[in-house]
Amino acid sequence: MRHPIRNFKEKKQIPSRFCDVIIENGRVDLEVKNSKKELVRISWDDVKKQVAEAIKESKK
Repeated sequence: MRHPIRNFKEKKQIPSRFCDVIIENGRVDLEVKNSKKELVRISWDDVKKQVAEAIKESKK
């Protein structure tokens, strides 16, 4: 399944798509097009881990 992740802070009628969430066989990834128009995927678990680490670092 593919579902768009949108920026709801925008005031557009249809907010722009930031990336897609891809759910396949219980695995969750984010997918985004880079500047070369290539699709790049990153594991949702990796995103959560890196965000948690950044939050921890910001509190030091």
